[in-house]
Amino acid sequence: MDSELARFIASGRQLTEESVVWGSHMPFHVTYYLGGKAPPLQYVTSVRAVVFQANSVLAVRDAASHFHIVPGGRREGIETLEETLRQELLEETGWTVAGISSLGFTHFHHLAPKQAEYTYPYPDFLQLLYIAEAGSYVPDARVPGEYELETGFVPIDKIRRAGLEQSQAMLLDAATELRRSMGR
Repeated sequence: MDSELARFIASGRQLTEESVVWGSHMPFHVTYYLGGKAPPLQYVTSVRAVVFQANSVLAVRDAASHFHIVPGGRREGIETLEETLRQELLEETGWTVAGISSLGFTHFHHLAPKQAEYTYPYPDFLQLLYIAEAGSYVPDARVPGEYELETGFVPIDKIRRAGLEQSQAMLLDAATELRRSMGR
């Protein structure tokens, strides 16, 4: 692992880790961290946020009928991290956001050989995690996709009972605590 990336990862506080497989052929070891200094941008592939509205959190239902609470998307070109976050949240959910604050990051480590057509950092990459407050809903801005089928705000206590994956539940707890500490 690159020494700059290793220093950045060491600056975070590990929350949890898991193994995941994207599609049928991309296995990863995934580690979630809180905090962290400024990331080495060449490893950041996407940005995501836990978005709050009063005592509710924005939940996204995917094609497999799973819920997740960290919508966002890929960083493109010379966009700043905040520009990417705002644009991706608007396209995926239809919501604008305000009060963006850093929560942490997710470190992905590939467990399979690099595919010839793969154009992203390999074998390690990062997704940055934020918290934000919902702004206004702009339904025409939402770009329907094959992955995000439905989005909406769900009371925090209800989403906790909805069967979130352990990592998602832990991120929700950390985001809720950070939000509380900020007086929101």
